[in-house]
Amino acid sequence: MAQSPHAPRAAAAVLPWLVGALALWQVAFPVLANLFEFVPRRATPEDHFPELSPTQRWGRFTRSDALQSAGERAGDLLSAWGELTGLDQGWNMFTPDFPPHTVVPVAEVYCADGRTARVWSRFAPRAPDAPGARWPLVHDREFNFEANITMFGWHYSPEARREWGHLPARVSENRELVRAWLNWKSRGTGAREARLIFHYIPTRLPNDAPGAPRRPSYELQVAKWFPATGALEAFDPVAARWVPLKARSP
Repeated sequence: MAQSPHAPRAAAAVLPWLVGALALWQVAFPVLANLFEFVPRRATPEDHFPELSPTQRWGRFTRSDALQSAGERAGDLLSAWGELTGLDQGWNMFTPDFPPHTVVPVAEVYCADGRTARVWSRFAPRAPDAPGARWPLVHDREFNFEANITMFGWHYSPEARREWGHLPARVSENRELVRAWLNWKSRGTGAREARLIFHYIPTRLPNDAPGAPRRPSYELQVAKWFPATGALEAFDPVAARWVPLKARSP
């Protein structure tokens, strides 16, 4: 059967409309995605790891389960599109300023038989001076989980040690994240204690002389977890001591 001569013309006429619609959708998407964060949704177990988004409203906006579910599925679709196209937003990444270093979490494991080991993040650069790119969508959930852990240590520096008396409180606020990550990294090692270490890799500053050596890396002890009891302690850089955290009320 001969193809209609009008078919290629119809396809050529439709293509610009599709491109235009996609462009308009991409412009409208950030507005819709931000507005949907004001629509209350029910939290699921997956919403707790990484930690609950501080900008999402939680709860219900209607007594109708069907309408509530429809709204939540619309939010899921917006979230999926944001991850697929790289348009997902994290406003706390841009304020108040950028940290002058990269923070990499490290699990330091102490075993009952006296052995010690370090378990590094998957995303720790092998060559700090040439870290390379990270593939999008590959291990994305793990990357964001660790970003939520290291975020509260972004602006620590040895020179500002006395300003960091609030570190135990930040560990307490993020205890579920810290405990879950240490549990995961020390699983199967026979650990009696696992510590969270922040490894800081300074970045070159705009006013650094060309070819100048990078500032040396340094580390901060953050928390330690005892698998046998589930107890968690935080490090106080000001007092230079470990602080037990009280069990959270159910």
